[in-house]
Amino acid sequence: MKQIPLNKGGRPVVSEGRRKKYLLSLRLDAEHYFKLKSLVRTSGYGTAEVLRQLISAGRVRERLRREHLDFMSQLKGMARNLNQLTCLTHAKGFTGIVSRHADIVASIEALLRNLRDDR
Repeated sequence: MKQIPLNKGGRPVVSEGRRKKYLLSLRLDAEHYFKLKSLVRTSGYGTAEVLRQLISAGRVRERLRREHLDFMSQLKGMARNLNQLTCLTHAKGFTGIVSRHADIVASIEALLRNLRDDR
């Protein structure tokens, strides 16, 4: 007797609550239309996703750009150095590492501030 596989593969079924089945038709005047298009252009998302974010959060955050990715890679390198210094501190003691530790923490805070202000 031949068995029929239950799972045939493919994309999993989307649950009823997550299914996007409601269609919204919207008329805008010129001012609101161009404001929406400006949000779409600066955010990097599509019109529908921008409207979803506006409905759920009341604001639209743009996607990460190349400049942000450069900040993130710098931040990752500094975090790695900070982790190495922490391990060294546990091994040798805190007195010899304090100055380097403070410099790295200050530069990480500056990078995070730049990332937050730029987005």
